[in-house]
Amino acid sequence: MAKETRNLTSAQSIVQEWLRRNFNEEPGREFGVSLERLRRKLKTQKVSILIDNLEPALDKNGKFVESHRDYAELLRVLADPEVNSVTLITSREPVHEASVNVQPYILPGLEEEAWGQFFSRNQINVNFPILKDIHTAYRGNAKAMTILSSIIQMDYAGDLEAYWKENSSDLLVEVELENLVVSHFSRLQQLYPEAYRLLYRLGCYRYQRISRMPIEAVACLLWDVPPEQHRRVIRFLRDLFLIELIDGEYRLHPTIQAKALEVLKASGEWEIANLEAAEFWTHSVKAINTPDDAFRALEAYYHYLQTDRIELAADVILYARDNRWGKNEPLGVSFYRLGLLQQMVSTITRIIDRVKPGYSLSKLHNILGDLYWISGDIHRAIRYHQESRRVAIALKIKELEIVSLYNIGLCQIDLWEVEEAAKYFKAVISLAEGTDFHRYAVTASACLAFLTSCSGMNQVAIGFAKKVYTDYSSIRSSRGKGYSLIFLGQTHKNLGELEKAHKMYSLAKTYAEESHYTQVKANALKGLGELHLIKGEFKGAIAHLLSAKKLLIEIEAKADLAEVHYQLGLTCRLMGSIAESEANFRAAIRLFQKIPAPKQVEKVQRAARPATAS
Repeated sequence: MAKETRNLTSAQSIVQEWLRRNFNEEPGREFGVSLERLRRKLKTQKVSILIDNLEPALDKNGKFVESHRDYAELLRVLADPEVNSVTLITSREPVHEASVNVQPYILPGLEEEAWGQFFSRNQINVNFPILKDIHTAYRGNAKAMTILSSIIQMDYAGDLEAYWKENSSDLLVEVELENLVVSHFSRLQQLYPEAYRLLYRLGCYRYQRISRMPIEAVACLLWDVPPEQHRRVIRFLRDLFLIELIDGEYRLHPTIQAKALEVLKASGEWEIANLEAAEFWTHSVKAINTPDDAFRALEAYYHYLQTDRIELAADVILYARDNRWGKNEPLGVSFYRLGLLQQMVSTITRIIDRVKPGYSLSKLHNILGDLYWISGDIHRAIRYHQESRRVAIALKIKELEIVSLYNIGLCQIDLWEVEEAAKYFKAVISLAEGTDFHRYAVTASACLAFLTSCSGMNQVAIGFAKKVYTDYSSIRSSRGKGYSLIFLGQTHKNLGELEKAHKMYSLAKTYAEESHYTQVKANALKGLGELHLIKGEFKGAIAHLLSAKKLLIEIEAKADLAEVHYQLGLTCRLMGSIAESEANFRAAIRLFQKIPAPKQVEKVQRAARPATAS
């Protein structure tokens, strides 16, 4: 069979030319006569037939257009069971003619190894990490491989690394590749405008941390197509392999995405596509129980940034959902529940200087202050909490003013500025006690119980502790519940009530495990370790302190980790392990100096002196 050219020839011309060349027969006057001759010849002679680039003959339903209906007749002859031939058809679009049984054979991308072998045969120096990146970017596409190979060989003297360093940010930099992709878009625009618009709108998705989209994320971009037609449009793009379906979710090939992004930005639909996508992510994630849930919900933030909607991006961080540890917690809080502190720090700091004064700004400063407090960057945490308070006071947001005072007090405890810390907690009680925010007075009382017990004011400490026991059930926040138990445990330890202290630490540990609050659990373990040390149970002390250390390293909580090293130093010294004791004291001093927390450094240095003297 004569091979089809890119400018599609009629099936009638192909058949007649094939008969003339192979059997010296003059072309029949009618197509039907020529087909019958072809049928007879193929019954007696085994041949392989290739029909190349068939898609221009097809409509959007995979049927032959009127001017090329003769192809249907030809394929029926070639598919006759009595015909002794194999016919291969290449087409980017599927054939859906009811009278013709076409078996699809999908060509997958080549494996990375095949790319490496091909490049090597073409005198290209194969750098395997770079090869992996290029292969992934082009999904193993054979056509891309051949185009890139020629360019790298001629223009970069076979230096794969040099080529990728210069061109990795633009997958369509090669004209031949871009022309190939453009031809897909141009054909689609003529054939099925609704599918064309969907394809370029899909360029608004990032395909990064969340690399694949559920079908609902695809369908939400068909705002101008009736819902009953959504699946038909999506299926069409699938059949043309312009979108990829993997495990029930969709993505664009990186080269298609690059072109889609370019077309979308020029279409006038950039803003609406991103806003629709943001709405989808916001409302499709109902609860935050896994990192994947958190990152899917955060995708809306990036779409709002794309359209410079900073206030809406801030709202994404503050959007409250249930999680497996509690109800109605902002997304920013869920992130650090999941141990994703640095990701949320980067997310907030990217926009915080552009958010207008208001509740959102105060709350973002509050969350950012908490994140820095958890990670042990105490002075920066204080600055953000002070800023949160300033905005709250200006706008008369009393709750956030109270929360800021409480948080600054916690930071002062980590610095071991006892008098300053007490001042802030007393201010909390003054503002919150007997109001709708009384629960904050309860948590502040737990902190004051601990601080006064450290100062030897035992009766005052007992009085504050009683207030906590009386109103503990009013505390709503997970941190408030967990840390109130921790501070009660520390209070009872200081008062010599070890059984009560053990009970509080154990309750805190259980609560932390149920609420997935790693920092509280680590502090509970540290407290239990201290109790074991007081009782002379060195093995139990070491076990609990090392468990706490492991958790704190995971969440990079430097201030709490320094305290654990301090306790390990004390424990090792009493066990006679002087070298280990000194190593832990040095680690504690180093971490406290990094904060910096000079009074904490002095505390450790005083404790370390006897060991040094011995």
